[in-house]
Amino acid sequence: MFLDICLWKPYFLKTEKPPFSFFSGASYRLVGTLKSRTLTPINQQIDVVAAAALIAPVYGCKWAGLARKLVGEMDEMDSRKAASVVERTPNPMKESDLPYYHYDSIGDFEMRWGFEGEGKEERVDLEFTLYSDIFVGIGFDCTSSKMCDMVVGNGGGRNSAFVEDYFEVEGDREPHTDEELGGTNDLEVVELKYENYASVLRFKRKLDTGDKWDAVIKKGYMDLVYAWCEEPFCVDTHSAHAPGSWNIISVDMSGTNSKVAKEVAMGRGKGGSDDADCRSGSEDLCSCSQLMKRGVIPSFDECTQEAAVDYCKQHGACGDVSTY
Repeated sequence: MFLDICLWKPYFLKTEKPPFSFFSGASYRLVGTLKSRTLTPINQQIDVVAAAALIAPVYGCKWAGLARKLVGEMDEMDSRKAASVVERTPNPMKESDLPYYHYDSIGDFEMRWGFEGEGKEERVDLEFTLYSDIFVGIGFDCTSSKMCDMVVGNGGGRNSAFVEDYFEVEGDREPHTDEELGGTNDLEVVELKYENYASVLRFKRKLDTGDKWDAVIKKGYMDLVYAWCEEPFCVDTHSAHAPGSWNIISVDMSGTNSKVAKEVAMGRGKGGSDDADCRSGSEDLCSCSQLMKRGVIPSFDECTQEAAVDYCKQHGACGDVSTY
């Protein structure tokens, strides 16, 4: 419910100028807090309303209307994120013709791969999954974005699906395509799709393409980086990803440890936890705020012990559940 401050003005506010520095200072602080985008969805909305209440009598109803619009946009964004949290369960047993698997809980990253061909013609067939329909990316044989061979794209959703062969020279900058740098696009697109709020990118390329902008993929341990565009910090393909929306991993590309990786992912995705105490009143149960953040309930009015117990039985102790 939005307090429409434009329906009234205090008696002492007869101009559009702030009578006290408090109003303008508080307004700026609130708007600055909103721009930092670090609060919970509920607190963000409360602060937008508070900002509107301060801004409207001072700067006019135009800005209060803008705050009202921001609330609507946040509602839409929060509903998408809440839905994606509910769906974020790794699926290592999904039917796939790719024999090897890796999972990491940061970003709920999944990767499947296999090899085909021999000698100089041997290729990797690789698929990876991350939660964004703006962009997701993976980098080979690097531990930062500087001097890193990358594959970036998305599976569709609200945006057109794409995938491209990139190289980032400077680090923390928008990468160039290999072709822009004088190299070649060595990717063969197998499939791009968007499902359960995640982009799934599958492609093939030679282990050694001969392109100086491509890393040589080894059948052994390789350092990989991955990143994804997570709203509201990141809004388009020209935006930087959020500070926490990336990770560095070391993966045995030979596939030797693939079975272990599947077991770890199954432990997280199977539903429930043998160690969790899901009885009423247990400290393992989620609070009302935590249930709302995970999209389990729409409001505090729907918060019940039964909802918390059911969630615990499916996902384990609340403190053990990874969120976005």
